[in-house]
Amino acid sequence: MDSITEIQNDKIKTTLLKVEALQKEYEVTLQQYQEAGKTYITSLQTDSPNFIALKGRTWWGTTGLSEGTVSSQEECENMCSNSNECSGATFNPVKHYCWTRKGDSTITVGLDDDYALLTKQKESLSAMKRLNEKILDLNTQISDELTNINPQVEAQNKEKILKQQQLNTSYKQLLEQKIEMEKQLQEYYSIEQEEDNQSIYANQQNVSLRFWVLITCLILLITIKRMFGLSSFSASIIFWILIFIVLLILSYNLNTPSGFITMLILLFSIGLMLSGILPTP
Repeated sequence: MDSITEIQNDKIKTTLLKVEALQKEYEVTLQQYQEAGKTYITSLQTDSPNFIALKGRTWWGTTGLSEGTVSSQEECENMCSNSNECSGATFNPVKHYCWTRKGDSTITVGLDDDYALLTKQKESLSAMKRLNEKILDLNTQISDELTNINPQVEAQNKEKILKQQQLNTSYKQLLEQKIEMEKQLQEYYSIEQEEDNQSIYANQQNVSLRFWVLITCLILLITIKRMFGLSSFSASIIFWILIFIVLLILSYNLNTPSGFITMLILLFSIGLMLSGILPTP
């Protein structure tokens, strides 16, 4: 009988030591969770999409957006920033290649040369979600271990009940926070979708406006031709018509550095031609 009691006591001691270790890990993880929450709140107060680079990690989201060769990490970040749907990117400086992605997922392990690029807000929210799930798992393990303890001593039983109540309260709070985070993620993607729809509508209106400007100019040229009885267009008129069409086409690319530089070069050349420095037809 004494041997059975001794075995039970040893099991209780072993279980309590395991619970103590789990409790310490629980407290450390809970502290990390609280720090991640502070970082997330701070990131919400900034408008700029500052990125965090995680070495040896990748971000693939749910769907690809665009990819291509880049010369630097900053260029990869700009590629992601130019799209309202981009939730993160993966950059490899050795391959000089960038993959931009959309949708929510988890950070995965990549090559040593890979970098997961995430906005501070996205990275903080992902960290909170990961830590939340870890705390819930630790909570479950502690509860299971405490349930398996045979309450030989009343004090041990009271301690078990008290810890169980604390864990149940914490578990409910964490579940509520998890639901709130999932709600915020859903609202975040709803806002992204709405902004994308507005951007598409604005682009359609812009294309329509430029189309009608081009038609109007053509009609104006034909009207001038009929009013002045010109039998044919001169080389100079044709040349300036082509310049106008090129300017109109380039205006579609002003949102890119190359398009903007090309427009500046063309405008500078036109200024030289109008001043007589460069010849015109």
